[in-house]
Amino acid sequence: MNTVWNKFTKIAHKKTILGIAGCLALMAPAYAEECNAETMDAFAYEDCVKAKGGKVVNNENFGGSADANGIDNADGMEQKKVLKGDEPTYRPFDRDAYLTSSFGENRGTRYHAGFDYSTQMEEGWPIYAPEDGKVEEIRVSPFHYGKLMLFKGKSGKTWAFAHQSSFGKLDEQVSKKQYASKKNDVSLKPGTSYKKGDTLTFAGSTGIGNPHLHLEVRLDNDRVINPVLAGVVIADTMAPQIFGIAVWQGNHLAVTTPEAIDKGCVETPVKNEFNLSMAVKIADYSREPKENPMSVRHITMWRYDEKIFDEWLDTLRYSRMTQIRDQLLWAEEADTAGDWHVIQAKLAPLSTYTIEVEDYNGNKTSKKFTFHPRCKSDKPIPLTKVQTSPLFTFLSRPMLDLFRCENGMKFSAMAKDNVIEEDMCKAFKHKPITIGRILEIYPEMTHIHYTADAGSTGDGKAVDEDIAIYAFSPYQKSANWNTKIGNIGVTQKITGMPVVKDTTKRILAVTRTHTDSLDFIEFHPKGMQLKDWTVCIENSENNAPLYWLGETSRNWFIFSKQTKGKKRCATTNELRDIANINNEEAPILGFPYWGDMFIGGVRQPALRIPLMFKYDGIPDGNAITVTVGKKWIAAEYDSDPREIVIEGEKLPEAGGHFNIKLVDEAGHKASYDVDVPEM
Repeated sequence: MNTVWNKFTKIAHKKTILGIAGCLALMAPAYAEECNAETMDAFAYEDCVKAKGGKVVNNENFGGSADANGIDNADGMEQKKVLKGDEPTYRPFDRDAYLTSSFGENRGTRYHAGFDYSTQMEEGWPIYAPEDGKVEEIRVSPFHYGKLMLFKGKSGKTWAFAHQSSFGKLDEQVSKKQYASKKNDVSLKPGTSYKKGDTLTFAGSTGIGNPHLHLEVRLDNDRVINPVLAGVVIADTMAPQIFGIAVWQGNHLAVTTPEAIDKGCVETPVKNEFNLSMAVKIADYSREPKENPMSVRHITMWRYDEKIFDEWLDTLRYSRMTQIRDQLLWAEEADTAGDWHVIQAKLAPLSTYTIEVEDYNGNKTSKKFTFHPRCKSDKPIPLTKVQTSPLFTFLSRPMLDLFRCENGMKFSAMAKDNVIEEDMCKAFKHKPITIGRILEIYPEMTHIHYTADAGSTGDGKAVDEDIAIYAFSPYQKSANWNTKIGNIGVTQKITGMPVVKDTTKRILAVTRTHTDSLDFIEFHPKGMQLKDWTVCIENSENNAPLYWLGETSRNWFIFSKQTKGKKRCATTNELRDIANINNEEAPILGFPYWGDMFIGGVRQPALRIPLMFKYDGIPDGNAITVTVGKKWIAAEYDSDPREIVIEGEKLPEAGGHFNIKLVDEAGHKASYDVDVPEM
């Protein structure tokens, strides 16, 4: 009878199978005692128990919602696919250019809205018009899109070309507006017409990064689409890679490495139970060497031959960009290769699954696997990269790195002033664990105390700190939490917290740590989608202005709006690491040297002057004022590598001088007289 039942369970997943309830009714006398969670397919076991109890089994295909979900994950529009024979034809350049970033890529609090093409570290590549149309708008800024051209085609689409070095013949109009307004950052609407294939603009590196073209295709002011759907050609010859799979149930978490996945094994933290959740770490590369990990267009998952998950990323909305964390979970090692994609599907342990990922050029990778309590070929996977303290965020939940026990760090669980577990290193395995799991064991716990001598921390500085913990309901939309970390008072007021389906309690955690001799307060979990997060820091020893830490750049940025005095408060929409920083130094100038810039698409001599600062840079191009005598001169700010760029023809001859005035993000002002060097 077991043989018959085992054969039956192997096909029980099919939607077209004979109704399980009917089969069980026919066979019940022979196997009424055979509903075995150890041996049965988990879904068949559930149906077996229901049928044995006299209930009618619903044999509806649980993957039906995924099949119907042939829609974009972020927009809800009908999925659009490139038809056979409708091959992409638009090449922005007259030479090959490989992708360095893809549509939908993770950019922290938003998706990347277009394709990035490398221009091989060269500026000035001509970019051709994708169709007949008009230049709707051009903008000049030292940050974000840099020099941006918005081109409205006859098709109704708006094509965005960012980080340009020059707008070609339209540079003259830009210059006129700059000198008329005495502002470096300007925008204008030329309305100039171009034919398909005309030279439209020139690639550069304005805004950020190395020379490249950022290309977007917009349907309107809110919707932006995968450029391949508009016929854009991309060069990507490599299939995506799967770098890990995480499976969890509540606060129980297991992570599997690629080596085990390749052998068809994925670890599950609980044995033979339903309500599993899963995320897959995926990255795509366009070529060797693998320097720029990108996102993917399509993820599909099957249970046996039944599709249970089908997600396309072809359309985004600017108004919904912060919903990125519904699909891509935040991890402390988020700046390493790949993104953690949530698989929204009903999963069970005793089944065979296949996952397939496809990039924007149609390259595919698939993996077949089953869940197991332990994979022999698995090994620990790094969950952090630059984290100093033992508190970190992984998959949008706060974690405690108990592997630090191996290096001599000690942990105690506390309920206010009472010790409820003196030595957590003896109570738990020496590996990362969710704070939520610890709280399940010690529900009265309010904080975790951790200590280590200078030789155990890895950075030569002894530590004696607390991790304060706040647990809240998954249905809770707001929180008010007051706590202390050492002698520092920390207040958080959070509104607009997302309501989640997981019924386990969620956790906020905060501790104090340091980097570069700077003490700061860490807040977790990173990546929470919020309406507002108002944080107040009351530090009797340091009430300097509040700065927040860029998680990937590791640079500090001042909050432009904050209260002053004994308690410093600032508001944003995401948990950040916060520091009180007393910086009174305005940016200073380095030695000027002759380089070049593009004007009208032609390389021209330009004086380039390095701008040096530790914390506070300039907020925009208009914070720079260049004058020759009383005459205002236009200047650009190249934010990478932090240089002021001035057209050579506008400056005096060698030996002459001019003045630069600066106002940085913190409001510090500086004025410098500069001598023009020999060319």
